[in-house]
Amino acid sequence: MPFAFGQAFRKGDVPSGATVTADGVSDFQVTVKNRWRDGSVKFALLAGRVALTANAARAITLRSAASGATGVALTTADLKATGVETSISFAPHGTVSWSSADWDTPFITWAQGPQMSSWIYRKPIGSDAHLVGWIEVRLYAGGSVEVVPWIENGYLLKPAPGERGGTASFTLGGTRRFDAPITLYNHTRTYLGSGTTFSHWLGNSPSLTVRHDTNYLMATRLVPNYVAVTGASSPLWSGTTTSFTPLAQHDFPSTMGNAGYHKSIGPLPEWDVAYLTSGGDPRAWRAVQVHGYAAGRYGYHLRDETTNRAVRSSMYPTLVLGTGMNIPDTGASTTNRYTPTPSGGAPAKYTPSHGPSIGFMAYLLTARWYFIDELQLLAGTMSLKDDDAGRLGGQGVINGASAAWQTRGSAWALRDLMLAAAMTADDDAPMKTELVAKVHANIDFYHARHVAQPSNPLGVVQPSGNYSPGSGRYEQGLWQDDFLTGIWGWLKDVEVHSAAYDAKLDAWLAYKYRSPVGRLGDGSAGTYCYRRATPYQAPIAPSETPNWNSGGGPWYSGWGQVYAVLGYPNDCAASTALVGDGVGLPGPGEFPDAYWANFHPAIAYAVDHGAAGALDAYRRMVSASNYAAGAAGFNDRPVWSVRPRSAP
Repeated sequence: MPFAFGQAFRKGDVPSGATVTADGVSDFQVTVKNRWRDGSVKFALLAGRVALTANAARAITLRSAASGATGVALTTADLKATGVETSISFAPHGTVSWSSADWDTPFITWAQGPQMSSWIYRKPIGSDAHLVGWIEVRLYAGGSVEVVPWIENGYLLKPAPGERGGTASFTLGGTRRFDAPITLYNHTRTYLGSGTTFSHWLGNSPSLTVRHDTNYLMATRLVPNYVAVTGASSPLWSGTTTSFTPLAQHDFPSTMGNAGYHKSIGPLPEWDVAYLTSGGDPRAWRAVQVHGYAAGRYGYHLRDETTNRAVRSSMYPTLVLGTGMNIPDTGASTTNRYTPTPSGGAPAKYTPSHGPSIGFMAYLLTARWYFIDELQLLAGTMSLKDDDAGRLGGQGVINGASAAWQTRGSAWALRDLMLAAAMTADDDAPMKTELVAKVHANIDFYHARHVAQPSNPLGVVQPSGNYSPGSGRYEQGLWQDDFLTGIWGWLKDVEVHSAAYDAKLDAWLAYKYRSPVGRLGDGSAGTYCYRRATPYQAPIAPSETPNWNSGGGPWYSGWGQVYAVLGYPNDCAASTALVGDGVGLPGPGEFPDAYWANFHPAIAYAVDHGAAGALDAYRRMVSASNYAAGAAGFNDRPVWSVRPRSAP
């Protein structure tokens, strides 16, 4: 059977100059997409053919080797020789097809090797300025052909964007594989398939499920380290969608932006985390792909008509998102330059303050271009959301003090930028160069604001507004700030920044980790008692108008003073039980939804990166009398179950 999937590698496991081999698989190919700074392999597309028995698992061990299999790469001439023909129709708008000489000119060559080569093709549909048919094609040795087709509706600046309806169909090898009425609102797209058919095959589909070694996957540091263990009989599975319907909501929120816990919110959404915490359960394998495709329903797919790729905002330093895409809280342009207003109905609401990770895990597991393109489109469109002045033009700074973001929104936007920069192929210039430059610009911005000049001593960034106007002090929602701390910690681990930025990033993180570590104090004189580390909000300045720009404040002197201002009792010696704050008490059924849960990534990365006092602080939390009972709930709701890699 032919196969192809993505595989992440721990830094140093496959050194520069080495390759990967698979025990017992002679027909094997490695296409390296990303390398760590030391030249070792970070991420690769693995492909080949392997003998399998129906409905039986086969374990394959990967090894670093000095050399691997060789051979002549499959070409578009080989694809043409299969006689494959395919078409996409969107009646009444038009039909596009590929056959014979059409295969000679791909838009992108994604992989080339003797076992599998892959190409991306695109054609405008009819005379409509916005409709485009796309296909991602994989050709395998032996002649098998795999196709992922989709229709996209929406460009960046072309006039008259808007709703397009019709009957969409996809034909491969003379057989109709998909046929259904769909409505594509502005700047949306959809994969042309349904159910558990996540790609179409010329001939019989192998119907393979890939089950990665998820402990190793977490050890690569490209994903957080989760402590939860989600069993096969967990109630999580009854609420996990594993079958795809074009443009359906699936497990995304009915209205993104509603208050309260939702399983889509976090460093990764529940369906992605469940793959890691279940050891790669096949239901999660399907769910990850379902939601990677389902995100096409949101109106952030603004493709740059000059490149036919995701937007690079350095090319549009004063352009800001206009209205009509159902993306709230956009900024203003100093030159009055906005994207065109669309007509017709609006796509599903995409609210960046509650934005889920999209495309990343699906790409990490499958290495399909469709999913890295999805992530790039999201990151590119979000780079146009804020005021052009606030984002420093084309630099792409994500400042949580802006009303366009909020602190939590800036965390999720930074996550999407970071992951797009980390996973965009190293040879995909100028996209890679653009995304990495934006990561550097954000390091520069936060370092300058909080390290290179005086700043509040708490490790808290400026929110978009005071949580307690009229109180005589400035307050911040600490759970939002914890989101941001955790994402910055993850950014260090994925190592997308250059070595020249190590010192700045480490200094900025040392500052940022003051917040989670300081709130897990031992309760001695002048410290904060760890039992109440996660209040909904807390005072960070004894004035409603502290000077954030110069860092002059005034500020509270430290977390001990904040604890006193909050009026909390100094009862660390009386009990070790963690105390909740209104929402999500630390009980077995509520802990995974609570602010204590949101706190985990921040303190976990502080421990891993050796922040002063972090390990002792973490131990105080996990040694609390009610911690174990509360944390047991993580197994069935694992989104926030991030644990330090270095904790005993």
